[in-house]
Amino acid sequence: MTVSKRGDRSVAAWFEEHSDHPDLPVLLALCDRIDRVDPRLICEIKWNAPSYAIVDHFATTGLVPKGGVRLVLHCGAVKRETPLRLRGGIPDTSGLLDWRGHDRATATFRTVAEVDVAGEALEAIIGEWILLTQT
Repeated sequence: MTVSKRGDRSVAAWFEEHSDHPDLPVLLALCDRIDRVDPRLICEIKWNAPSYAIVDHFATTGLVPKGGVRLVLHCGAVKRETPLRLRGGIPDTSGLLDWRGHDRATATFRTVAEVDVAGEALEAIIGEWILLTQT
């Protein structure tokens, strides 16, 4: 994981703070999959969770209060003058994504096995998301 610091909280410190969380292994498996997609990825803590960027943040993870881990694919913190219409443009034959608008989707994982099963499809989705949002 390529780590940078934002403020006084590093990614390593965030993981240390959450080391006893029961879903941390799921989050680590998800972050490992994301890290494989593109060597330019930078992981920072944004929105109180590990978030990934190249040009701007586009993928944010999080621990779900009722259990599991959520991945939110988005177009960054700054609203675009012309919104991207990614829904329908991202191939998702696996049905991993739950679309929350034309430019935002989520995927939820409850176990490391779910992350592993989704692995290649998830990496392809993230790779396509990068192509469409990180220019």
